[in-house]
Amino acid sequence: MDKLRPLGRSVEDVLLPTFAAYAPLLLPRERAIKATRRETHRYGPTPRHQLDVYYPASPRPSASSAAAPVLVWLYGGGFVSGDRVNEGFAHSVVFGNVGHFFASRFGFTVVVPDYRLLSHGAKFPSGGEDVGLAVEWIRDTLAKRDGYAAVDLFLLGNSAGGIHAATYLLAPELKGSRDAIARAERSGPGVLLRGIVFLGVPFHWGSEDNAVLRGYFGEGKIWAHSPLGLLSAEQPPPPPGVKLSILISELDPELIYDSGEDFRRAWASADIAKDVLEGHNHISPQLGLATGVEREEAWGVQVAEFCLANATKYAA
Repeated sequence: MDKLRPLGRSVEDVLLPTFAAYAPLLLPRERAIKATRRETHRYGPTPRHQLDVYYPASPRPSASSAAAPVLVWLYGGGFVSGDRVNEGFAHSVVFGNVGHFFASRFGFTVVVPDYRLLSHGAKFPSGGEDVGLAVEWIRDTLAKRDGYAAVDLFLLGNSAGGIHAATYLLAPELKGSRDAIARAERSGPGVLLRGIVFLGVPFHWGSEDNAVLRGYFGEGKIWAHSPLGLLSAEQPPPPPGVKLSILISELDPELIYDSGEDFRRAWASADIAKDVLEGHNHISPQLGLATGVEREEAWGVQVAEFCLANATKYAA
């Protein structure tokens, strides 16, 4: 983390040096990370629709009535890159490190889906649709397994992945899917969405207009299809039983700060929490997990505590 500040804030400038800085921290943890049980499943109609599931070491009791915490990690990549396993970095431990961290330390089941990129024909609202397909897989497949009859579901979306989480939350096309998993209180088994964490997410792009944004959001639709644009158009009430949190890295681009504040102000009734991750940049938080370094992992502990605080409460 100490090497990050001189790199600046621009994502293009910090990307490769940040990966280089974290490889020595992750490589010594390779064996532990890869020891976490992982399964791969198809969750949608195209070859791109694959997801990895990371399980805690102790299996859930088959007769457990307590809800299983399931965390969906939606990585970033600017709509053009990203994979659930980064084959070209640190012996392919990313994003297994994310699954390992939350599964081994907090007993979460972690789902990491690949979603469609521009090279796969992605176009708004396909990212949100892919989140919905992953949710359906959790409901129709994972929730049928022993110990998962009741699931407390949390989404953790980074950058473009967070935009897709926001699309799932706000786009009118996806209302049926999210309404099926959003209720104020649990009344029995099933999948309930309990929280969404937005990590380093641009909720709009100001006056920015480039080929990638036009390619995904559509010509003349960059603002309308942004999270803040959707919120402004729909003016929805806060989702019942779902807590929201925005995490911004200290060294994130200024747009991340500004757009996050704009989103919180526009949806004041949702009481969105916000925190700044000291010392991190746009790339480093996910690379810091499972390094065993307390400062690097502090934000992950914060996310886990957010999830546990908003999980289903049971009478003693």
